[in-house]
Amino acid sequence: MARVLVVMMPAEGHINPSLGLIKELVENGDEVVYCCTEKYRTKIEQIGAQFKAYSFTEATLLNDPDMKPFEIKHPYQFIYMVLKHIIQRFIPDILKLIENETYDYLIFDSLIGWGGQILGKKLGIPTVCSTTTFVFVEPLGSDNDLEEDDEEVKRLYNGIMELSQQLAAQFNVAVPSLAELAKHAGQLKIVYTSRYFQPMGDKLDDSFVFTGPSIVPRMDAPAFAYEPLHAPYKQTVYISMGTILNKDLDFYKLCFTAFHDLPIQFILSSGKDTDLEPLADLIPDNFIIRPYLPQLEVLQRVDAFLTHTGMNSTSEALYYNVPLIMLPLTSDQPRVASRVQELGAGVIVDKNNLTPEVLRNAVLEVLSNASYREQAGVIGETLREAGGYKQAAAAIGSFLGNRPLSATSRLHI
Repeated sequence: MARVLVVMMPAEGHINPSLGLIKELVENGDEVVYCCTEKYRTKIEQIGAQFKAYSFTEATLLNDPDMKPFEIKHPYQFIYMVLKHIIQRFIPDILKLIENETYDYLIFDSLIGWGGQILGKKLGIPTVCSTTTFVFVEPLGSDNDLEEDDEEVKRLYNGIMELSQQLAAQFNVAVPSLAELAKHAGQLKIVYTSRYFQPMGDKLDDSFVFTGPSIVPRMDAPAFAYEPLHAPYKQTVYISMGTILNKDLDFYKLCFTAFHDLPIQFILSSGKDTDLEPLADLIPDNFIIRPYLPQLEVLQRVDAFLTHTGMNSTSEALYYNVPLIMLPLTSDQPRVASRVQELGAGVIVDKNNLTPEVLRNAVLEVLSNASYREQAGVIGETLREAGGYKQAAAAIGSFLGNRPLSATSRLHI
C-alpha cells in the first residue's frame, strides 16, 4: 500500500478534522507519517500513524505575535503571513525531518499554502490539501477596504515578491505568480464541509471534494457525567471559545452576569490553561464548568451552542443540528458566522457591542425560536450526507487511480 506524508499546523481545529481520514488510511493498510509538534504525539499515535515532531515547540508558535489570529483586511496580509511565518519556517524543518525518505503522496494543511506544492515538487509526488475552513472563492480579505495604493499594501506586495523569489531559489522551484500564491494549493482539496454550506460552492470545480466534518471518537476526551443535564432545567446551552481564544475572564464574568437567573443549564469549557480562581465566587449555580470537555458528546445533548464560530466547532454543532449563538472574534470566524446566520441557523452578537443584556437576548432568541434548530438541521443533513472521512479516503483513492505506489524517488534536495 501507500506511504503517506502528512504535514499539519499544530492546532486542534486543524488536526481534529484530519484524524478520521488518517485512521481510515491506516486501517486500509497505508503507512502514514504525521508531522506536527510534540504536543500532539499521543493523539496521532493512538490512531496508528507514525509521528515526527518539528524542531520548534508549541510555545514557540503561540508566543510569536505574528502567528496570533488577526483580522485580514487585504489578501496580501494573508499571503505574506503564510510565506514568512509558515513556509519559511515549516518547509526547511519538514525537509530535514524526511531527508532521504520515500513517500507516495502528501497530505498537507491548507494554511501551508504554496509550501505544500514545494514539498510535492521536492518529493515528486501528488499533493492533497486538507482544508479545515471554507474555501476562499475570492481571496481572503478582498471584501475589506484597504486600497492598492495604501503604503501598507505596497510594503506587503514588495515583501511578497522578495520572499517568493527567495524561497523559490532556496528550494530550487519555479517562482510562483501572485495568483498562484493566493489560490488554494494542492492537486486534490479535501474540504471538511458540504458544498451547500460552503459559500459560492457551485463555483468550485471537482478538485474540491466536500466530505463534511470528520466525526470520530477522540481518545483524549475526558469523561463527563450527563445525568444532571435537563434536571432541574429543561434546556441546556454549551459555551466554548475554542482552544486558542479561551482565556478571556471578562467574557466569562459577563456570561455569569447575563445568565445567572435563567432556568437554563449552562456548560462551560473554560480551557485547560485558564485559571478561573479569580471568578470562583461569581460562578452561578446553573453553570457546570470544566477545563476540557468531550465536545462531540456534549453537542448531542444540548439545545444551543455559544461559540467563537471556529469552523471545526461550528461544523460539529451543525452536524448534530445544534443552533448557534455566535461571537466571531478573528480570522475566518466572521465569515463562518455570516454564513450560519445567512442560512438561518443562528444569530451573531457583536464583539464590540457586547453587554449582558445583548448576550442574554441572543441566547433566549435562539432557544425560543424553533426555526434556528430547523435550519441547523437542514445544514446538518448535508454535512452528514457528505460522507465524512470514508468519503475523503475514497476520493484520495480515486485521485491516485492506478498510479504505481512505493516506487517514488528519494527527496531531491
